[in-house]
Amino acid sequence: MARRCVVTGKGTTAGNNVAHSHKKNRRIWKVNVITKKVFLEDENRWVRVKISTRALRTLRKKGLKVAIKDHGGDLTAIQPKKYVGNAPAKAANPAA
Repeated sequence: MARRCVVTGKGTTAGNNVAHSHKKNRRIWKVNVITKKVFLEDENRWVRVKISTRALRTLRKKGLKVAIKDHGGDLTAIQPKKYVGNAPAKAANPAA
């Protein structure tokens, strides 16, 4: 799974290390992302989200849904997961 914040959408960034002689070497900056369980009062359930520590301050102030909407995010990241598995086998119809 990608290292990306659910609220802000921040992800890994690439750039250069620039030495004093202006020699450039490629490098990456990773976002400080943690997995956090958040309680949604209006839905009365816990949600596990991957959120940057910077966005965690916003989350405490505004709440999860408002913070995601303010940053132009999609609420499908916190929707309940549907059961994905083997469907129950249908009984064979002996009369047919």
